[in-house]
Amino acid sequence: KHSGGAARPPSFSQMGPPVRRQATLHQLGKVQTSRSSSYYNVNIEDVESQKQTLLTASTSRTDFVSALRQLSSMLLTKDLLERSMIGVCVNKIAKKHPDIEMRTLAKGIVEKWRTEVREQVGRDTKKARGVAGWRKPAR
Repeated sequence: KHSGGAARPPSFSQMGPPVRRQATLHQLGKVQTSRSSSYYNVNIEDVESQKQTLLTASTSRTDFVSALRQLSSMLLTKDLLERSMIGVCVNKIAKKHPDIEMRTLAKGIVEKWRTEVREQVGRDTKKARGVAGWRKPAR
């Protein structure tokens, strides 16, 4: 019998099995992340590497498709598209490649990039207007 104070914590044998927490990717030793497949951390070297794969005549069909899919999964800025000229390369594929599946895939990528760049430019002009104090005139 114990006096009317606070209850004692349960002993280890009464607590049940230990609680397991979900592991993070960094805790898992065998997990490797690929920089080229990262959506946000894209640099010019990643894009140039995929571009070389597309421009090489001896590229196998699977490598070609893989390069297009890698490019499709990347978030490219307007600046990166202009510096790498990857848009020109993929647009040529969309218009002139003999395989219709490749043309379709390339067309989808070009449309995606156009949409993303238009959204980026729209956000940038809104920011510039806000910073400069520009206001739309009242009607």
